[in-house]
Amino acid sequence: MKETEPPHKESKALPRTEEIYGALVASCRDVILGLNRKGTVIFWNRGAEQSFGYSTDEILGQPVIKLMSEKHSETHTKELKAFLSGNYGGTGVIEFEALRKDGSTFPVELSLSIEQQNGKFVGLAVGKNITERKQMERALMESAERYCNLFANSLEAVFSAGSEDDVLVVNKALGKLRGYCLEELTEIKPTNILPPEGREYISKQVEKMLSADEPISSIVHEIFKKDGKRILIEQYLNFIKKKGTIAGFQGSYTDITERSKTAEQLKSSLINLAKTVSRVIESCDPYTAGHQQRVAELARLVGENIGLTEDMVERLYLDGLLHDIGKISIPTSILNKPGELSEEEWALIRAHTKQGYNILKDANLPWPVADVALQHHERLDGSGYPDGITGDKLSLEVSILAVCDVVEAMSSHRPYRPARTTTDILKELKGGRRTKYDASVVDVMLPMIESGEFKSVWNRRNSRNTATESLYP
Repeated sequence: MKETEPPHKESKALPRTEEIYGALVASCRDVILGLNRKGTVIFWNRGAEQSFGYSTDEILGQPVIKLMSEKHSETHTKELKAFLSGNYGGTGVIEFEALRKDGSTFPVELSLSIEQQNGKFVGLAVGKNITERKQMERALMESAERYCNLFANSLEAVFSAGSEDDVLVVNKALGKLRGYCLEELTEIKPTNILPPEGREYISKQVEKMLSADEPISSIVHEIFKKDGKRILIEQYLNFIKKKGTIAGFQGSYTDITERSKTAEQLKSSLINLAKTVSRVIESCDPYTAGHQQRVAELARLVGENIGLTEDMVERLYLDGLLHDIGKISIPTSILNKPGELSEEEWALIRAHTKQGYNILKDANLPWPVADVALQHHERLDGSGYPDGITGDKLSLEVSILAVCDVVEAMSSHRPYRPARTTTDILKELKGGRRTKYDASVVDVMLPMIESGEFKSVWNRRNSRNTATESLYP
């Protein structure tokens, strides 16, 4: 049997655990102090030497209070004494302003622990220079203060609310807008300021904002002020999500009551101007008096039945009022001529689309009314004029005006022909469905003609809906 080999000779040269530990502590960059029960420094590593500027010989035997600025020395001396005596009830971590040998200071965090070495008490303090952390904390605090000041003093009415419909934070501008003081606002649920008839509308709009398929940036609706007065606002919302769940939302209110009134006045003025232009044109042709007004009313009715937005319906109405503006350039002798027209005369009449485009192209209106005037006699199959444009290049506005223009013209008397019958009009639309006329427009128009609904527009007036109807469709 082979004898057990003796321990390797080199193992005797390996340093002991205590020696390794001592070397690590001595060379550590962090501050490491050893203290006795009186708070006297009995150990000092290289990291402490570099941080405080004292050599080991200079600091050993000195009270630890020598390393603290006067601002914190009294408080932390009591903490250290309590800790070293075993009566400290804190966490064993203290922060204070440390004092270097040269008189400069820096923030330090000390983690305190008690050990027994060779039966003797040793208080161990491991410290870190936390200058960078304090600078970051100060920067964050200053940033938070700037944000709070910006939030509180913003001229925009802003708020932050939790997911349970409770208001968390509001600013002065919001209080002024609603007529409440800040304390009152924090106690009012957002839904309580909404008119009952508008809550379903707003709920649907919020659902759209949450849907990726149909995002919207803002909601225009009414709210109640403290005195019961209604105001129109534009509200922006930003939803706060945590782990995929809505945790709350932030938003802003802008009172657009006066802006809305101004916009309505401008729109009303524009409509009145378009009506005036329409009457001027029709004064040159008494046989077609009211044609543009009736086309405009009919186009609006078709737009409503198709389900277009209120803005789009208003656009159609104005398109109808102005679509024949180019006829002002046609001699009245041709417009009023009884009997058949010559090819040359028809060519002059057809030119009214281009004349209308030239009149309107520089009007700087917020929609392409000039294109509608140019193209309202175009047809899907390219058989229309002036350019023979095909269906894929014609807008829905043009398609609606084209059908409405045909229906009104056929149902009215002209110097060169009598009014056509309802049967003739239905035959024209059915025969031209998908070839000359947009099928979706024809499908809406046919039941209107068959029921006689389209004739009601002859007496229809340009009345506005109530504010509630227009706000909450």
